[in-house]
Amino acid sequence: MKITQSLFNQILKKKYLFEKKPKIAVAVSGGPDSMALVFLLHHWLKNSGGSLVALIVDHQIRKESHQEAIKTKNYLLKNNIVTKIFRINKNKVLKKTMNEARQNRFLTMLKYCVNKKFFYLFFGHHYNDNIETFLLRKIAGSNFEGLRAMQDKTIRNNIQILRPLLTFDKSAIINYNKSKKIQYIEDPSNNNINYSRVIIRKFLSVGTDQIKNIERDFFLIQKYYPFYKKMIFQILNKINKQISKNNIIINFNDFIYLDEELQIKIIEIIYKFLMPKRNLLRYAKVLKILNKFSNKSLIKANLAGMQIDKSSFYISFKS
Repeated sequence: MKITQSLFNQILKKKYLFEKKPKIAVAVSGGPDSMALVFLLHHWLKNSGGSLVALIVDHQIRKESHQEAIKTKNYLLKNNIVTKIFRINKNKVLKKTMNEARQNRFLTMLKYCVNKKFFYLFFGHHYNDNIETFLLRKIAGSNFEGLRAMQDKTIRNNIQILRPLLTFDKSAIINYNKSKKIQYIEDPSNNNINYSRVIIRKFLSVGTDQIKNIERDFFLIQKYYPFYKKMIFQILNKINKQISKNNIIINFNDFIYLDEELQIKIIEIIYKFLMPKRNLLRYAKVLKILNKFSNKSLIKANLAGMQIDKSSFYISFKS
Protein backbone atom coordinates (compact mmCIF):
# COMPACT_ATOMS: atom_id res chain seq x y z
CA MET A 1 0.00 0.00 0.00
CA LYS A 2 1.39 3.38 -1.04
CA ILE A 3 1.75 6.07 1.62
CA THR A 4 0.24 9.44 0.80
CA GLN A 5 -0.47 12.38 3.06
CA SER A 6 -4.17 12.10 2.32
CA LEU A 7 -4.32 8.40 3.26
CA PHE A 8 -2.27 9.03 6.41
CA ASN A 9 -4.65 11.82 7.47
CA GLN A 10 -7.60 9.48 6.94
CA ILE A 11 -5.96 6.83 9.16
CA LEU A 12 -5.48 9.37 11.96
CA LYS A 13 -9.11 10.48 11.67
CA LYS A 14 -10.46 6.93 11.64
CA LYS A 15 -8.33 5.34 14.38
CA TYR A 16 -7.71 8.15 16.86
CA LEU A 17 -9.48 11.01 18.55
CA PHE A 18 -7.68 14.32 19.13
CA GLU A 19 -8.74 17.57 20.70
CA LYS A 20 -8.40 20.82 18.75
CA LYS A 21 -4.75 21.78 18.33
CA PRO A 22 -3.27 18.57 19.83
CA LYS A 23 0.12 18.57 21.51
CA ILE A 24 2.05 15.54 20.27
CA ALA A 25 5.49 13.96 20.65
CA VAL A 26 7.18 11.73 18.08
CA ALA A 27 9.92 9.19 18.78
CA VAL A 28 12.65 9.80 16.19
CA SER A 29 15.68 7.56 15.77
CA GLY A 30 16.82 9.12 12.52
CA GLY A 31 15.96 5.94 10.60
CA PRO A 32 13.57 5.83 7.61
CA ASP A 33 10.47 4.81 9.62
CA SER A 34 10.54 7.54 12.24
CA MET A 35 11.65 10.20 9.73
CA ALA A 36 8.71 9.41 7.45
CA LEU A 37 6.35 9.53 10.44
CA VAL A 38 7.58 12.85 11.81
CA PHE A 39 7.20 14.56 8.41
CA LEU A 40 3.74 13.06 7.88
CA LEU A 41 2.65 14.34 11.29
CA HIS A 42 4.32 17.71 10.72
CA HIS A 43 2.29 18.24 7.52
CA TRP A 44 -0.90 16.94 9.16
CA LEU A 45 -0.58 19.52 11.93
CA LYS A 46 -0.30 22.34 9.41
CA ASN A 47 -4.00 21.87 8.67
CA SER A 48 -5.27 20.72 12.07
CA GLY A 49 -3.19 23.07 14.22
CA GLY A 50 -1.41 21.94 17.34
CA SER A 51 2.26 21.44 18.10
CA LEU A 52 4.86 18.72 17.67
CA VAL A 53 8.18 17.87 19.24
CA ALA A 54 10.54 15.22 17.87
CA LEU A 55 12.24 13.26 20.68
CA ILE A 56 15.67 11.79 19.94
CA VAL A 57 17.39 9.49 22.42
CA ASP A 58 21.17 9.05 22.28
CA HIS A 59 21.38 5.49 23.64
CA GLN A 60 25.21 5.58 23.91
CA ILE A 61 25.58 1.97 22.75
CA ARG A 62 27.47 2.90 19.57
CA LYS A 63 30.13 5.62 19.48
CA GLU A 64 28.45 7.18 16.44
CA SER A 65 25.08 7.59 18.19
CA HIS A 66 25.70 11.10 19.53
CA GLN A 67 26.78 12.52 16.17
CA GLU A 68 23.82 10.82 14.49
CA ALA A 69 21.48 12.42 17.02
CA ILE A 70 22.98 15.87 16.36
CA LYS A 71 22.78 15.36 12.58
CA THR A 72 19.12 14.31 12.79
CA LYS A 73 18.25 17.23 15.06
CA ASN A 74 19.87 19.78 12.74
CA TYR A 75 18.07 18.34 9.72
CA LEU A 76 14.69 18.49 11.49
CA LEU A 77 15.32 22.04 12.71
CA LYS A 78 16.04 23.10 9.11
CA ASN A 79 12.57 21.79 8.30
CA ASN A 80 11.00 23.77 11.17
CA ILE A 81 10.44 20.72 13.38
CA VAL A 82 11.06 21.32 17.11
CA THR A 83 13.48 18.69 18.39
CA LYS A 84 14.86 17.58 21.76
CA ILE A 85 17.76 15.18 22.41
CA PHE A 86 18.06 13.00 25.53
CA ARG A 87 21.28 11.22 26.43
CA ILE A 88 21.02 7.98 28.38
CA ASN A 89 23.16 7.85 31.50
CA LYS A 90 25.98 5.32 31.10
CA ASN A 91 24.98 3.55 34.32
CA LYS A 92 21.79 2.49 32.49
CA VAL A 93 23.77 1.08 29.57
CA LEU A 94 24.99 -2.20 31.02
CA LYS A 95 24.04 -5.03 28.66
CA LYS A 96 24.28 -2.96 25.45
CA THR A 97 21.47 -4.96 23.88
CA MET A 98 18.68 -3.84 21.54
CA ASN A 99 16.09 -4.61 24.20
CA GLU A 100 17.88 -2.50 26.81
CA ALA A 101 18.20 0.39 24.33
CA ARG A 102 14.47 0.18 23.47
CA GLN A 103 13.49 0.12 27.13
CA ASN A 104 15.72 3.09 28.04
CA ARG A 105 14.44 5.02 25.04
CA PHE A 106 10.78 4.32 25.75
CA LEU A 107 10.92 5.14 29.48
CA THR A 108 12.88 8.35 28.85
CA MET A 109 10.36 9.64 26.33
CA LEU A 110 7.39 8.51 28.41
CA LYS A 111 8.69 10.40 31.44
CA TYR A 112 9.14 13.55 29.33
CA CYS A 113 5.57 13.30 27.99
CA VAL A 114 4.15 12.89 31.50
CA ASN A 115 6.12 15.85 32.86
CA LYS A 116 5.38 18.14 29.88
CA LYS A 117 1.74 17.00 29.52
CA PHE A 118 2.08 15.55 26.04
CA PHE A 119 -0.79 13.07 25.89
CA TYR A 120 0.23 11.49 22.56
CA LEU A 121 3.51 9.72 21.85
CA PHE A 122 3.91 8.43 18.27
CA PHE A 123 6.17 5.59 17.13
CA GLY A 124 7.10 4.66 13.56
CA HIS A 125 6.68 0.89 13.88
CA HIS A 126 5.41 -0.70 10.68
CA TYR A 127 3.95 -3.99 9.43
CA ASN A 128 7.30 -5.80 9.14
CA ASP A 129 8.20 -4.78 12.71
CA ASN A 130 4.96 -6.33 13.92
CA ILE A 131 5.48 -9.64 12.14
CA GLU A 132 9.01 -9.79 13.61
CA THR A 133 7.62 -9.08 17.08
CA PHE A 134 4.93 -11.75 16.65
CA LEU A 135 7.48 -14.39 15.62
CA LEU A 136 9.91 -13.47 18.41
CA ARG A 137 7.12 -13.77 20.99
CA LYS A 138 5.91 -17.04 19.49
CA ILE A 139 9.41 -18.49 19.79
CA ALA A 140 9.58 -17.25 23.39
CA GLY A 141 6.28 -19.01 24.21
CA SER A 142 4.10 -15.91 24.71
CA ASN A 143 0.43 -16.34 25.55
CA PHE A 144 -2.52 -15.21 23.43
CA GLU A 145 -2.24 -11.68 24.80
CA GLY A 146 1.44 -11.36 23.93
CA LEU A 147 0.97 -12.77 20.44
CA ARG A 148 -1.17 -9.78 19.52
CA ALA A 149 2.21 -8.05 19.15
CA MET A 150 2.02 -4.24 18.74
CA GLN A 151 -1.30 -2.42 18.53
CA ASP A 152 -2.01 0.91 16.86
CA LYS A 153 -3.04 2.38 20.22
CA THR A 154 -2.13 1.54 23.81
CA ILE A 155 -2.10 3.61 27.01
CA ARG A 156 0.79 3.87 29.47
CA ASN A 157 0.79 6.27 32.44
CA ASN A 158 -2.19 8.06 30.85
CA ILE A 159 -0.15 8.68 27.68
CA GLN A 160 -1.55 7.33 24.41
CA ILE A 161 1.11 5.35 22.54
CA LEU A 162 0.15 5.60 18.85
CA ARG A 163 1.51 3.60 15.89
CA PRO A 164 -0.30 4.75 12.71
CA LEU A 165 2.12 3.04 10.27
CA LEU A 166 1.39 -0.57 11.31
CA THR A 167 -0.56 -1.25 8.11
CA PHE A 168 2.34 -0.15 5.88
CA ASP A 169 5.37 -2.27 5.06
CA LYS A 170 8.99 -1.14 5.00
CA SER A 171 9.14 -0.72 1.23
CA ALA A 172 6.21 1.73 1.29
CA ILE A 173 8.03 3.83 3.88
CA ILE A 174 11.29 3.84 1.90
CA ASN A 175 9.40 4.84 -1.26
CA TYR A 176 7.66 7.67 0.61
CA ASN A 177 10.99 9.03 1.83
CA LYS A 178 12.42 8.89 -1.68
CA SER A 179 9.42 10.66 -3.17
CA LYS A 180 9.66 13.47 -0.59
CA LYS A 181 13.48 13.49 -0.57
CA ILE A 182 13.54 12.93 3.19
CA GLN A 183 17.00 12.18 4.55
CA TYR A 184 17.53 9.38 7.07
CA ILE A 185 20.29 7.41 8.77
CA GLU A 186 20.95 3.67 8.37
CA ASP A 187 21.71 2.03 11.74
CA PRO A 188 24.45 -0.62 11.22
CA SER A 189 23.09 -2.62 14.17
CA ASN A 190 20.13 -3.53 11.94
CA ASN A 191 22.51 -5.92 10.15
CA ASN A 192 24.19 -7.32 13.26
CA ILE A 193 23.28 -11.00 13.48
CA ASN A 194 24.21 -11.05 17.17
CA TYR A 195 20.70 -9.65 17.73
CA SER A 196 17.79 -12.09 17.55
CA ARG A 197 15.52 -9.57 15.81
CA VAL A 198 18.05 -9.19 12.98
CA ILE A 199 18.14 -12.98 12.52
CA ILE A 200 14.33 -13.04 12.38
CA ARG A 201 14.34 -10.15 9.90
CA LYS A 202 16.76 -11.95 7.59
CA PHE A 203 14.66 -15.11 7.79
CA LEU A 204 11.50 -13.22 6.91
CA SER A 205 13.18 -11.53 3.95
CA VAL A 206 13.66 -14.86 2.16
CA GLY A 207 10.01 -15.02 1.07
CA THR A 208 9.17 -18.70 1.63
CA ASP A 209 5.81 -20.42 2.16
CA GLN A 210 6.64 -20.51 5.88
CA ILE A 211 6.27 -16.74 5.99
CA LYS A 212 2.75 -17.02 4.62
CA ASN A 213 1.94 -19.41 7.46
CA ILE A 214 3.41 -16.97 9.99
CA GLU A 215 1.31 -14.14 8.59
CA ARG A 216 -1.79 -16.35 8.59
CA ASP A 217 -1.29 -17.14 12.29
CA PHE A 218 -0.68 -13.46 13.04
CA PHE A 219 -3.95 -12.39 11.39
CA LEU A 220 -5.89 -15.18 13.13
CA ILE A 221 -4.69 -13.88 16.49
CA GLN A 222 -5.84 -10.36 15.59
CA LYS A 223 -9.20 -11.69 14.39
CA TYR A 224 -10.07 -13.85 17.37
CA TYR A 225 -8.58 -11.81 20.21
CA PRO A 226 -11.83 -9.83 20.82
CA PHE A 227 -13.66 -13.13 21.39
CA TYR A 228 -10.92 -14.26 23.79
CA LYS A 229 -11.21 -11.01 25.72
CA LYS A 230 -14.99 -11.34 25.90
CA MET A 231 -14.62 -14.89 27.23
CA ILE A 232 -12.25 -13.74 29.99
CA PHE A 233 -14.69 -11.10 31.22
CA GLN A 234 -17.57 -13.57 31.09
CA ILE A 235 -15.61 -15.97 33.30
CA LEU A 236 -14.67 -13.19 35.70
CA ASN A 237 -18.28 -12.10 35.92
CA LYS A 238 -19.33 -15.68 36.69
CA ILE A 239 -16.85 -16.23 39.54
CA ASN A 240 -17.11 -12.71 40.94
CA LYS A 241 -18.92 -12.48 44.28
CA GLN A 242 -18.38 -8.84 45.20
CA ILE A 243 -16.89 -5.81 43.52
CA SER A 244 -16.25 -2.27 44.71
CA LYS A 245 -13.77 0.47 43.92
CA ASN A 246 -11.16 -0.94 46.31
CA ASN A 247 -12.09 -4.59 46.70
CA ILE A 248 -12.92 -7.58 44.49
CA ILE A 249 -13.90 -10.98 45.90
CA ILE A 250 -14.05 -14.10 43.73
CA ASN A 251 -15.07 -17.71 44.39
CA PHE A 252 -11.93 -19.73 45.12
CA ASN A 253 -13.31 -23.13 44.05
CA ASP A 254 -14.44 -21.77 40.67
CA PHE A 255 -11.13 -19.98 40.16
CA ILE A 256 -8.77 -22.81 41.09
CA TYR A 257 -10.17 -25.17 38.44
CA LEU A 258 -9.57 -22.73 35.59
CA ASP A 259 -6.66 -23.20 33.20
CA GLU A 260 -3.50 -21.49 34.49
CA GLU A 261 -3.41 -18.97 31.62
CA LEU A 262 -6.99 -17.93 32.43
CA GLN A 263 -6.10 -17.57 36.12
CA ILE A 264 -3.18 -15.32 35.22
CA LYS A 265 -5.29 -13.17 32.91
CA ILE A 266 -8.04 -12.75 35.53
CA ILE A 267 -5.53 -11.64 38.16
CA GLU A 268 -4.05 -9.16 35.66
CA ILE A 269 -7.50 -7.68 34.96
CA ILE A 270 -8.26 -7.37 38.68
CA TYR A 271 -4.88 -5.73 39.23
CA LYS A 272 -5.44 -3.18 36.44
CA PHE A 273 -8.82 -2.31 37.94
CA LEU A 274 -7.65 -1.94 41.54
CA MET A 275 -4.16 -0.54 40.84
CA PRO A 276 -4.56 1.64 37.71
CA LYS A 277 -1.50 3.79 38.42
CA ARG A 278 0.89 0.86 38.79
CA ASN A 279 2.94 -0.80 36.05
CA LEU A 280 2.01 -4.15 34.53
CA LEU A 281 2.44 -7.25 36.67
CA ARG A 282 5.45 -9.49 36.21
CA TYR A 283 4.52 -12.97 35.01
CA ALA A 284 6.79 -14.65 37.59
CA LYS A 285 5.14 -12.83 40.51
CA VAL A 286 1.66 -13.96 39.44
CA LEU A 287 2.87 -17.56 39.10
CA LYS A 288 4.31 -17.39 42.61
CA ILE A 289 0.90 -16.37 43.97
CA LEU A 290 -0.84 -19.13 42.01
CA ASN A 291 1.53 -21.71 43.49
CA LYS A 292 0.49 -20.54 46.95
CA PHE A 293 -3.17 -20.93 45.98
CA SER A 294 -2.61 -24.64 45.35
CA ASN A 295 -2.07 -24.97 49.08
CA LYS A 296 -5.39 -25.27 50.90
CA SER A 297 -4.23 -23.20 53.87
CA LEU A 298 -5.27 -19.59 54.43
CA ILE A 299 -3.06 -17.06 52.67
CA LYS A 300 -2.32 -13.37 53.09
CA ALA A 301 -0.01 -11.96 50.44
CA ASN A 302 1.05 -8.76 48.68
CA LEU A 303 1.20 -8.74 44.89
CA ALA A 304 2.95 -5.56 43.70
CA GLY A 305 0.95 -3.44 46.16
CA MET A 306 -2.34 -5.34 45.88
CA GLN A 307 -3.40 -7.15 49.05
CA ILE A 308 -4.60 -10.74 48.65
CA ASP A 309 -6.50 -12.67 51.32
CA LYS A 310 -7.47 -16.27 50.54
CA SER A 311 -9.92 -18.14 52.74
CA SER A 312 -11.30 -21.64 52.19
CA PHE A 313 -14.01 -20.40 49.82
CA TYR A 314 -13.06 -16.94 48.56
CA ILE A 315 -10.12 -14.83 47.38
CA SER A 316 -10.20 -11.15 48.29
CA PHE A 317 -8.18 -8.58 46.33
CA LYS A 318 -7.74 -5.08 47.82
CA SER A 319 -5.95 -1.96 46.61
